[in-house]
Amino acid sequence: MADLLVRGGTVVDGTGAPAQRADVRITGGVITEVGPDLPGRGEEEIDATGAYVSPGFIEAHTHVDGAMWWNPELDPLPAYGITTVVFGNCGMSVAPLQESARGPVLDLFTFLEDLPLDAFHTSVPWTWERWPEYRRACEAQNTTVNVAGFVGHLTLRTTVMGAEAAWKRAATAEEIAAMAALLDESLAHGAIGMSTNVFDKDRYLNVVPTRLAEDDEFEALVDVIARHPGATLQMITRFNEPENIDADVERFARICAPRGVRGQWTAIPSTVREDYLREQTIALHRRLRESGVDFWPNVPHKPLEPFFNFERALTFQRVAAWNEWINGPADTKLAQLTDPEWRARAREDYDNRVSSSTSRLDRPESLIFAISETGAGPLDISWRAYAEQEGKHLSDALADWILANGIKSCMKGIPDEFDEPVIAELFKEAHTLTNINDSGAHLQLFCGSGENVYLLTRYARDTGLLTVEEAVHNLTGKLAGFFGLGDRGVIAPGKAGDLAIFALDEIEVRPEVKLYDNPDGSWRFSRGNSGIRATVVGGVPTVLAAEPTGARPGTMIGLSAG
Repeated sequence: MADLLVRGGTVVDGTGAPAQRADVRITGGVITEVGPDLPGRGEEEIDATGAYVSPGFIEAHTHVDGAMWWNPELDPLPAYGITTVVFGNCGMSVAPLQESARGPVLDLFTFLEDLPLDAFHTSVPWTWERWPEYRRACEAQNTTVNVAGFVGHLTLRTTVMGAEAAWKRAATAEEIAAMAALLDESLAHGAIGMSTNVFDKDRYLNVVPTRLAEDDEFEALVDVIARHPGATLQMITRFNEPENIDADVERFARICAPRGVRGQWTAIPSTVREDYLREQTIALHRRLRESGVDFWPNVPHKPLEPFFNFERALTFQRVAAWNEWINGPADTKLAQLTDPEWRARAREDYDNRVSSSTSRLDRPESLIFAISETGAGPLDISWRAYAEQEGKHLSDALADWILANGIKSCMKGIPDEFDEPVIAELFKEAHTLTNINDSGAHLQLFCGSGENVYLLTRYARDTGLLTVEEAVHNLTGKLAGFFGLGDRGVIAPGKAGDLAIFALDEIEVRPEVKLYDNPDGSWRFSRGNSGIRATVVGGVPTVLAAEPTGARPGTMIGLSAG
């Protein structure tokens, strides 16, 4: 940790209070003074004239559990003002994890989050099975940002029950007690809560193990969370099934509310075309808050422009033949696309898929052929338009296009229109969460990292739907308060010396670029630098003059009273 004086900026302190002209002094990695015209004491100085000085931004939902080991720079997070990330989401973490359960957990983790499986085996040190050892390993692994982690319920269940049992049945009383003991130990050694998942299926279309958990299992685990002040529950519910949204969230509310446990749930939809579903979920949010349930819904704020690749992905999960093909052996893929039997099954599976309000498969007009490996094309035409032009079934048309263009080609989704005034009003409420963007996951689908800057540019600068103070509060103090990270998220004496320094007219979310830097040689999407002038972690600049410094002052953090 270091000493630093930031001079001449306009401080937006993360509480939502009006911005004010002030200097900020950091001593030993902690903010010690905030006020105008502070005298220098020989420490490093940053001139913030013409810029805002805010707390460092927090990424509320990431999957950098693996990347922190093979990409400790965690590009491009520092260049977007990020100083803290939360991982272990969606029910999956890499601790506590017995070696005997590692294979099935990593297979599920990398499938659901589109991550390179080989990298987890070759680049993660695996010097732990339980959380205390894991925390020591994370503290010794210097990163550009601070990391805070959930215990994944899927990981707990598989570690205790074994893969075969975890995927097939309810837990016994003894198994539940063992899970509770591991969770208790993890929370005592710095985990910030537990994440669970009653939404997903694995690569074989089996429901994930936590969907088999009965109420007594959840009750025992939430009892443990309740014993650790500040710890929270993260829930991935069936957010794209209108008939199940309320029931899933209310089930957890019945369990959490009597125990005083705070939770976050997915999600209030943001798109215009999902206005009917947004009304339903806003009503659910209001009902829960009015009844005293401390649940905070996730609210996305940036439209996605996802790339659909054909190397491996879960995007075709609801079309069995295509799901098997896209995740099958690369050397047989092109040949399989010519097989009449497979084609017949693919057409049938597509026609009989389960519809989803969030799926692009139900809106082939929104998917554009964007990248060709061979150059054959056509490009810049939608999947639907191409099928109609060729007079073919949608499934056959896609198969023919891939045959001509190669499996390293991509489609790109047209971004959905967001109902921005409604979203902005939700962010003005005290109990909603944003910056839920899957940083570090779905590496060949999109780059979630950097979406925080969109809240500043689109909602504050361009439309005025939020003030800068409101936008910063949503990205800093509000998130820190929810997660029990009381020592950060606000610029005040005694708080962590984590800062972002930026001018609104200098920052932008940059376009995605391909980087071939995964340990297995595969590629991922990243972004160019946002124009953030400086990012500071514990008094150490990780970005200076809008360029990364290479410093890695980050460590693992846990719950704190602040």
